[in-house]
Amino acid sequence: MERERDESGQYTEQVTLDSVISVFKNADLPVLTANEVADELDCSRPSAYNKLEKLADSGELYKKKVGARAVVYILLER
Repeated sequence: MERERDESGQYTEQVTLDSVISVFKNADLPVLTANEVADELDCSRPSAYNKLEKLADSGELYKKKVGARAVVYILLER
């Protein structure tokens, strides 16, 4: 499947920050991993991870280590 391009020829963004936040708002419990977000948005894990990191850096999500290499992201306000 070929990705869409905008008027300037750039690839359009497949996963937006708003779409990631929507996954949290629609979740039964707003505590998710990058894999869960990727599955929900049908995108790659690195793509989901990059958006989650941006949201954590901006304070929209809270990032918590839960194991040696495991991290969850939490939406504190619903």
